[in-house]
Amino acid sequence: MLDAARAEIAAHGAQGLSMASLARRAGVAQSAPYRHFSDREDLLAAVATDGFERFTEALLKAASDGAEETALKRMAVAYLVFGEGNVELYRLMFASGLVPGAAPDSALKRAATASFQPLLERVTASDPEASHLSAHVRWGQLHGLVMLKADGFIHDPPEALLGVLSI
Repeated sequence: MLDAARAEIAAHGAQGLSMASLARRAGVAQSAPYRHFSDREDLLAAVATDGFERFTEALLKAASDGAEETALKRMAVAYLVFGEGNVELYRLMFASGLVPGAAPDSALKRAATASFQPLLERVTASDPEASHLSAHVRWGQLHGLVMLKADGFIHDPPEALLGVLSI
């Protein structure tokens, strides 16, 4: 079900996903999705949770694939590449309102919160005087670039964009 939902979201965005369209894409009875998810919001939360987990893995892999002093830059590239390669999933994760409305102890809220930790840790490791606010500013820069690229306002490759940022 999650694979079918991810494919549907990638092709048409989350706004068009319904339990019926999911069942059709998966080739199962219309009632089948309800065996796994209570409703559409539960399904979207599961897809977003999985997206945050994959996003976090990409950031951690980038951070560990080279010298410590360039880890933050590699993570920033990984951030932009993930956003560009998963536009509709990224929108679901960061622009749908799912996370702010999630229960504090939900898997979605935990996964979303955990996705910020690698960036926060790298920012403070590269500059011990840096604050949580500094990490948020860098996150905002990266998020803005992903969204501007997704909406067709920017066409530059991630490496070129990072060359002019304070990351």
